Amino acid sequence: MKRSTIRLARASAASAAALFYICGVRAFADPVSPAGWTMNLPVAVPLPGGLYFADTGYYMERQTAGAGKVQGEVNLPALIWSTPFDFLGGHVEAIATVPELSIGDHTAGISSTSFYNSALLIGDVWNLGSGWSVSEYVGTFFPVNTYNGETLGIGGNFWTFTDIAGIAYNGADGWSLGANLTFGLSSNDPAYGFQTQPDTLDVDFSAIKHIDKWELGFIGNASGDVSHAYRNGWGAHPYSQVALGGLVGYTFGTVTTEVMATRSVEARDQAPYLGNASPGLGQYDTRVWGRIIIPLWNPPAAPAPVVAKY
Repeated sequence: MKRSTIRLARASAASAAALFYICGVRAFADPVSPAGWTMNLPVAVPLPGGLYFADTGYYMERQTAGAGKVQGEVNLPALIWSTPFDFLGGHVEAIATVPELSIGDHTAGISSTSFYNSALLIGDVWNLGSGWSVSEYVGTFFPVNTYNGETLGIGGNFWTFTDIAGIAYNGADGWSLGANLTFGLSSNDPAYGFQTQPDTLDVDFSAIKHIDKWELGFIGNASGDVSHAYRNGWGAHPYSQVALGGLVGYTFGTVTTEVMATRSVEARDQAPYLGNASPGLGQYDTRVWGRIIIPLWNPPAAPAPVVAKY
């Protein structure tokens, strides 16, 4: 091998190691389905038939122990299709998303941007009456072979079966309540022959008051690993966290916009690797969120029946 090639390989490895160290084995301590992305998203609400675009993004900032300030941006553009079909008494809906992530220590000039595991979910939404509804979605996050996934451990070249169960309340009193429970079961990464993404359990919740075109309220999320996973001999940290925050939104015509902010109030890193089995504090972070929901298409209303007069 030429010396220039060796130097380039060593430099690339050093950069990857630096970013890997700065971010931690689990940079966000997030599953493939990012913690918090369904907060106040109407996944448990029976939508009018049609196609909707919902784009949720956030900026994250975290001060890591013994390293620099980690910054990240995540964007999750999603298409939501409220189909014309019913199944088992519920209304069939589908969600597809192709997320993008940028992460790094910007003060050190180290960063990486790429797409990560995209998803397709199909669900049934049941209207229970009195403003209450529940939903059940199943689907998968698809493998993607990227630097962020294979080197940083954010997403990766593996399948993740996903189940989302939701409950929502939308009352005439202007209150909207919601909670979505997400379970992710990941397969082995074929590059290593073992599981690199832990199985995860997450809950997103919201309590929102609607005042005319405004919405104000409380949001939060909690996530945790429910299995161990390993990458290149490093034990991934079984991680759990809770974040709380607030939301303000405004509806322009048929377009809904929301701004949210959350802050970690609890973060635990069990750190079972390298002989250390003692629980430790995780890294706390602040996230500023933005969302826009746009109805793209709704089928025309059925014409009123013609009543013959005699």
